[in-house]
Amino acid sequence: MKIRRIIEVIPTFVLIALYIYSMSIRLSGGVWKTPFVLSITGLSFYIPIISFIEAMVNSSRNLKYKKQNRLFYGYMIAVWVISLVAAVFSM
Repeated sequence: MKIRRIIEVIPTFVLIALYIYSMSIRLSGGVWKTPFVLSITGLSFYIPIISFIEAMVNSSRNLKYKKQNRLFYGYMIAVWVISLVAAVFSM
């Protein structure tokens, strides 16, 4: 279970790093739109899909929500909302 969670979270960190990289390119005056679009689109679609898949796996196994699951879903939803707000204010 821990390995699956790590595999689910690593792409989120990669997309956040890509977003930060695109903002640094923007500040230096370079072409920043392609990495920006990739990072925001990835964060906007990846997080709801992976949360849905995780919920389906948990419901098929009849697992009750533990504190660890609530923290995971809270993290994913918080990152999703922050990425959507960042997308709105960055355009």
